[in-house]
Amino acid sequence: MDAPDYSQQTEQQLRQILGRIDAARFPERVQEIEARLASLALAPAPVKTEAVAADAPDVVMAGVWRRIAACLIDGMLLFLIGQAAGLVLYQQFSALGGWGVLVGVFITLLYFGVTQSRLGGGQSAGMRLLGLKVVSRTGEMLGFPAACVRAAIFCLVFFLNGVVIDLGADRELLSTGLLLLLFGLVFSIFYLLVFNRRTRQATHDLAVGAFVVRAGPGKLSLPSKAIWRGHAAFIAAVIIVFAGVALVLRQSAIKAELGALNAALTQLQATPGVQGASIFLMTMHTGNQTSEHLSINAIVDASLPDTGAFAQGLVQTVLDSYPGASRQPWIIVSLRSGYNIGIASQWTITNYAHTPEQWKALGHDSATKIAQ
Repeated sequence: MDAPDYSQQTEQQLRQILGRIDAARFPERVQEIEARLASLALAPAPVKTEAVAADAPDVVMAGVWRRIAACLIDGMLLFLIGQAAGLVLYQQFSALGGWGVLVGVFITLLYFGVTQSRLGGGQSAGMRLLGLKVVSRTGEMLGFPAACVRAAIFCLVFFLNGVVIDLGADRELLSTGLLLLLFGLVFSIFYLLVFNRRTRQATHDLAVGAFVVRAGPGKLSLPSKAIWRGHAAFIAAVIIVFAGVALVLRQSAIKAELGALNAALTQLQATPGVQGASIFLMTMHTGNQTSEHLSINAIVDASLPDTGAFAQGLVQTVLDSYPGASRQPWIIVSLRSGYNIGIASQWTITNYAHTPEQWKALGHDSATKIAQ
């Protein structure tokens, strides 16, 4: 009988054969099996992770819509955190006024700095749900400082949205520069996110050399080519055109009127109890009818005893510093009290609307009552 071939048998099969074989009758086969088992024991064990990675598809760049969806999920989570904090610290947040936005900045940078760095595995909550990950050029996860810088660039525009920044009428160049910065960030981020198909990096990604990829067990496949330079040229051209339009508008015929409004705004912002203010000339079209009014908006202390009298005082300040106010059909005052921390806000709004003559009469009646 020919001797069986044990070279193709697995370790488990060999041990089963060894348990059944008659060692007295076939000692040479027992020796062959034991020798084969010894050689298998000395052979290096196969690495299972490499086999899985070899069969898995390459990890590629994340798509635009998946990134946007992850961002929306993170934004909703931050909103809920801000709302919860506001329920507990409403009075403290209200007292901060315009500085309250720094609370949201701190929470946001801490959230993204931890979750999108190596501390949190490079995945915020939204990214984890949608299978995304932030990595560096080397394929490793970002450090905490880099993740904070990336988040700060992306979130800057959202935090400054709605924040009143008074640079004064004599600082038009600085005001225009800030406007260009915000516009440039918004446009470049979303333009690159959509049209930079080569690396799929937006402005905040390029600043720290980050990539957003699909999370998975496969081999990381980052783009070998740099971003196309034509994107930078196009973005610069759009910003230059926007700057030209902004400068033309500032030098237009309405500059004198805007200057008078700026003077009134300066007086409003200097009023005790006002945390922030804005003033606009508004034109409304309803069907074939057109109506104009002057809109005064102010963020005030929630503890004001008489908001009506306070609103009348603001209108009187505007009437004294802006002659065009008395020619408006209506003057509308909107008083807001509450807080804005960037990621969440809560306001109580009180509106008053009268003609200039009615506002003057209210002021006269108040003065009469005080004299009596």
